[in-house]
Amino acid sequence: MGLTQDAVKSFQKGLSIDPDDVDCLLGLVRAYLSTGAAADAEGAVLRLLKVKPDHTEAQAHLAMLRAQAGNAEALESLKALATAPTAGYFERFNLGSLLFERGDLAGARAAYESVLQISPASTHVHFELGRIRLQQGEPDGAVSHFIRAAEGAPNEAMPLLMLSRAHAACGQLGLAIQAGTQALEKAQGGLQRAVLEDLFKLYLSAGSSEGAKRVALELRKLEPASLNYVYLHGLSLMSAGSFAEAKELFAEVLRQAPGSWQAQHALAQMHLALGERAPALKLLEEAAASVPTDPGPTNDLAVVLMQENGHSRVPALLAPVLAAHPNDAGTHLNMALGTFHSDKAASAHHAKQAMALGAEEVREQAERLLQQLGG
Repeated sequence: MGLTQDAVKSFQKGLSIDPDDVDCLLGLVRAYLSTGAAADAEGAVLRLLKVKPDHTEAQAHLAMLRAQAGNAEALESLKALATAPTAGYFERFNLGSLLFERGDLAGARAAYESVLQISPASTHVHFELGRIRLQQGEPDGAVSHFIRAAEGAPNEAMPLLMLSRAHAACGQLGLAIQAGTQALEKAQGGLQRAVLEDLFKLYLSAGSSEGAKRVALELRKLEPASLNYVYLHGLSLMSAGSFAEAKELFAEVLRQAPGSWQAQHALAQMHLALGERAPALKLLEEAAASVPTDPGPTNDLAVVLMQENGHSRVPALLAPVLAAHPNDAGTHLNMALGTFHSDKAASAHHAKQAMALGAEEVREQAERLLQQLGG
């Protein structure tokens, strides 16, 4: 921001000498646009167009600003400027930015790809195309764009963070952790927290409880008062099998946030791991009552109830979960188990759903249940 303000002052100084200096006016427009100062940018671009009415970049900036303000004709003007044979970088880039803001991913992608025809190494364009490809469910394509963006902005953390997320979407956890670690070396402020939070999830997904614990402790150092980071620390200890230590942390979260169903659920899991069924059952009842459609605590409660022959409660307990998450294989499996003795047809139906939707372990359990049902 400081550099941008210095640029604004420099351009204004030049304009005090020559009010019609096209280069200074254009620089001022770009500087204002980079800070989101739309009104100032429009004022500067109008001054530029008064001096040079046929300045196509200035026309493109004005069209974008007015289209952002809701002027439909301005959008059409920008499209015409961007698709002209002589269209330059900003005419095409502005159209991509505007269409992206409006959720037209296909249109924005086409506009940004047209920018690469005249500026193939553009860091900004590769970054935006990476974002679009990721949102379009094409993480492999996103990876290549974020690599180019990171190469073009070697001191920036954001391209590396997005590269990490693209690798994660491809299932490449090692590469995701590598890119996230590189991003952390460059990140500051809120972005540093975002990178650490991503790394925590990656380490946990990769089964690295030590890595997750290390990151959780870093987050706690950054924000000692954050209960969320205490909770993440507890999750890292839980993944390491340190149930008693994790239990203390989850209990601390619950003391300070009595209504947290996540803390209730996690603390219940620790009680169960330590063989303390009574407090676990109480906490699961409370968590399931708070979020009756969430699969986590409700399914855990159903399992505990069935272990104590409480099958009769399971159908009513799990029905809201299935209504909200009809493709949740684990819930279908527990519903099949819960109705096994009372409704064979319903049990078979849910077992088949679990087989169709679940991972290997769920499918194997559902198959055994169907065999017992004779289906």
